[in-house]
Amino acid sequence: MPDSWPIEWEDSLKKVEAMDWDRLIPGHPYKGRLGTKQDVKNLLTYMQELSAEVKQAADQGKCPDNAMKEVKLEKYQTWLNYGEYLAGNIERYCFYCSRGY
Repeated sequence: MPDSWPIEWEDSLKKVEAMDWDRLIPGHPYKGRLGTKQDVKNLLTYMQELSAEVKQAADQGKCPDNAMKEVKLEKYQTWLNYGEYLAGNIERYCFYCSRGY
């Protein structure tokens, strides 16, 4: 099972967004550049949209295998590492959905 949990990520991003700061030194996917509050908002929006899509797939009994093949958020496909991390993020959200979250 995955070693990181998107619901915790969402909570952490909300806390970071609420802090008073101008620049963020992030890890991936933005290694090497300073982050902005908009970056945090964008990532949180992506995660919330992905969560909603996976929930729909889960409700149709598609988790995790078919969901990992079918769920796409094309508007984020230009993000660095989008393709590399998408299936794992879907799998994590499927884990939550299968437990009633």
